[in-house]
Amino acid sequence: MNTAIVEDVAGGSVREFEYQALPGRVVFGTGAARTRPASEVTPIWGLTGNDRKTTGAGPVALLRIVVHDPELTVSLPADLSAAGDLNGWRTASRHSGHPWRNPVSALIAEEGIRAPASGLHPKICHILGGAYGLPHARTHAVVLPHVLAFNAPGAPDPARRIGRALGAAADPVGGAARTDVPARHPPRPARAGPARRSTRRGRGPDPGHRPGRQPDAGRHRVAAGAAAGGVGRHGAGPPVRDDSGGTIVILDPDQQVDQLTEEQTAREQAVTDEAVASFAGSDSARLREIMQSLVRHLHAFARDVRLTQAEWERGVEFLTRVGHITDDKRQEFILLSDVLGLSMLTVGINAPASAGATESTVFGPFFVEGAPEVPLDGDIAGGAKGTPCYVTGTVRSTDGTPLPGARIEVWEADEDGLYDVQYPGDRMAGRGRLRAGDSGEYRFWSVLPSAYGIPDDGPVGELLAAAGRGSMRPAHLHFKVDAPGHQTLITHIFVAGDEHLERDAVFGVKDSLVHEFVPEPPGRAPDGSQRDEPWSRVGFDIVLAPARDNRETSA
Repeated sequence: MNTAIVEDVAGGSVREFEYQALPGRVVFGTGAARTRPASEVTPIWGLTGNDRKTTGAGPVALLRIVVHDPELTVSLPADLSAAGDLNGWRTASRHSGHPWRNPVSALIAEEGIRAPASGLHPKICHILGGAYGLPHARTHAVVLPHVLAFNAPGAPDPARRIGRALGAAADPVGGAARTDVPARHPPRPARAGPARRSTRRGRGPDPGHRPGRQPDAGRHRVAAGAAAGGVGRHGAGPPVRDDSGGTIVILDPDQQVDQLTEEQTAREQAVTDEAVASFAGSDSARLREIMQSLVRHLHAFARDVRLTQAEWERGVEFLTRVGHITDDKRQEFILLSDVLGLSMLTVGINAPASAGATESTVFGPFFVEGAPEVPLDGDIAGGAKGTPCYVTGTVRSTDGTPLPGARIEVWEADEDGLYDVQYPGDRMAGRGRLRAGDSGEYRFWSVLPSAYGIPDDGPVGELLAAAGRGSMRPAHLHFKVDAPGHQTLITHIFVAGDEHLERDAVFGVKDSLVHEFVPEPPGRAPDGSQRDEPWSRVGFDIVLAPARDNRETSA
């Protein structure tokens, strides 16, 4: 570890800290984690890919403390060091001719050219580098004399300073051209060369740069971040304006970051506002309320996690696969809602307000319309494997009034943890529907419920595996109960003592729904039938809440 005294630009303080030196890199001091190759310190970034050089700006690219140590560059190849020097000239040359330069910063820029020389053109280089895979610094080194020649007639004063720094005050262009680095170390294409590419790829605008006026011979644009990062800590002067007309104070990089953040936030909010407003004309007030709230919360989620384009594309692909695997026997979207807790949240929001009503839980993905109707004491097992189970109870209103004729639908998995729809063919087993008797009573035979894993052979299963979550549900029997004038009830009863009660994959367990399934020996059952094998029984009294409106009731 080395020790350095550095200036904290934002705070104006000087402090000592330890740093680790690595060849050709700048490493932050104690307590910091990021490193990157030594370069200008700005919030500007550039990425090469897909035959384009894309640039942009953001706080994530702006460093707070940087240690530049010449000894760290000793191990760099000579051609890369030389090209890097000329790339530094490019930055200094840009500032030398900037309309808002000041005497101190101009001297620093001139010295930045003179010092390497004794041993204006980024857009052109970005287009060339992106189109032909050319290395950044070497490309700048080769292009530099040509851009200087183009701009010198319109910017004689900066040209003279550049020439003076190169020891060629009378001929700055020639001084730049006579440096032998470009000749000895021309840029090398990273992939196929220009002859194998369409030159039209090098003519488009930089998609990462905001549109603005094109530079002329005497006036070229300077990225505000480069001015603030490269000059701000060395001298005061007029504010630097960027292409959009905004103002950035040179001496305060933190203020620049704040402005960039505010601009980014404003752009993002504008998208949200436009999307929300697009639903304002809906004839349905409820649809308008739901969609506008959905847009706001979805956009807030994307901003909160800083959702990347690749991540969103992966999400779309995931939802597409959820749709493809869904059919009339399997509802992967309900399964997704279940494992996200959205199903149980919706149940909670719509839970009966009346005291004493039976609690609701998730609907699940395995309900099927058209289940066979059975009489009282009938058997819904339909050949499903498992220990016979006798289920009894009553259906009443919250005031204790029996609800004769209440419709009851039940369904469950067999002892292997599978529902009938998970088997080949169209057989219905482990499901049925019946009506409550004259006193609201009901009773039927089924099989003892078993714990099972929710389907994990689809995208929802992949999601659970990636999250390190289990897929098991505790043993349960599904109920859907409705009666005229009452809210429809969707619920389960769970088997007491099941090992998965505390970690239900879909968060559906409620204490009031856990019941004892009592084992019984072979013999005569309550319905008078003779049982030659062990069986079990459970009692479950159902209480329905009165409907708040007609939408909550069915026959």
